[in-house]
Amino acid sequence: MNALQSRLKIFARWEVGLIGVLVLELVIFSSLNSKFLDPNRLLFSMSDFIYLGIIALPLAIVMITGGIDISFASVASLSAIVMGVSFKSGVGIWGALVIGLLAAVAAGLVNGLLIILTRANPMVITLGTQFLFAGLALAASGLGGISSFEGVSGLPDEFTGIAGGRTFGLPNMLLVFAVVTVLFAVLLGRSTFGRQARLIGANPVAARYAGFRSDAVIVGAYVLTSLSAGIVGILLTSYVGSARADIGASLLMPVLTLVVIGGVSMYGGEGSIFGVVVATFVIGFLQQGLRFARLSENEVAVFTGVILVAVASLRWWSANWSERVRNNRVRRENLRRQAGAVDGPRTPVAAASEV
Repeated sequence: MNALQSRLKIFARWEVGLIGVLVLELVIFSSLNSKFLDPNRLLFSMSDFIYLGIIALPLAIVMITGGIDISFASVASLSAIVMGVSFKSGVGIWGALVIGLLAAVAAGLVNGLLIILTRANPMVITLGTQFLFAGLALAASGLGGISSFEGVSGLPDEFTGIAGGRTFGLPNMLLVFAVVTVLFAVLLGRSTFGRQARLIGANPVAARYAGFRSDAVIVGAYVLTSLSAGIVGILLTSYVGSARADIGASLLMPVLTLVVIGGVSMYGGEGSIFGVVVATFVIGFLQQGLRFARLSENEVAVFTGVILVAVASLRWWSANWSERVRNNRVRRENLRRQAGAVDGPRTPVAAASEV
């Protein structure tokens, strides 16, 4: 019986449900348009959405620690424009790329240090730094004499070919996502850093008494998120062939949605890299399938928004339902034990006195 219950629990996991949703999407959209399941189309269309998952993976770790980062979209823009301005100033493209990534790392350090020094709500801190980094991106653009709408063009072919190119017959974007997935899966599931991140989110007081270096873990999580955002900003620059100060403007809500739908708790302590990976494909293929169904971009946005709200609500309801079931079970067990302690065992003397 216990073996059967454990198997049923596996099928009841949120990630398995997401896989079912993904399969259902593929079946429905392929029935509407047979070209949707063309292997080449599926493979190379992933570059249009897979970059969202590159940021969502480290952001999941931030949220598992009990925090949140809403500045990553501005960090992506800052990294891209710093790279573009550096290149325009005469720095080689690869040197400019490193400078852009260093700017992203610096932004992550600012986020992490402000959070641990002020002990303020991470949402408040990163809301402020979101505007700070966006302003710095515009300032860098202005100092370089660059229009924020046009950006820096004329980038070398060896750079612009990165995001849209192939390696071993596979899209480079997909390969970057695969490498990042493996790295963060090992980091969260197989390292001391990952175990500490979970406990910090689940019970920060216990983590402190256990002697964990909570501040270092938190700063590290924010730095990793900003670094990944910087990588995405540079990949998008390569993809569109222009470094712009607003290139990451549309990243915020899709990435946050991926993390929540992937099963990461907004209260910390719970979540998995696998869930975020599956959610990336669920959302990406959903939007592509709606376009294949000849919906306009506005209709795709509305339909996607409705689906996302429904799925996120279902996730919240299922998590709270499981918590209520668990609490009710514990409460019944406690009442049963209390009743047994009050009644106590009947002794022969007590039984004789009743007669």
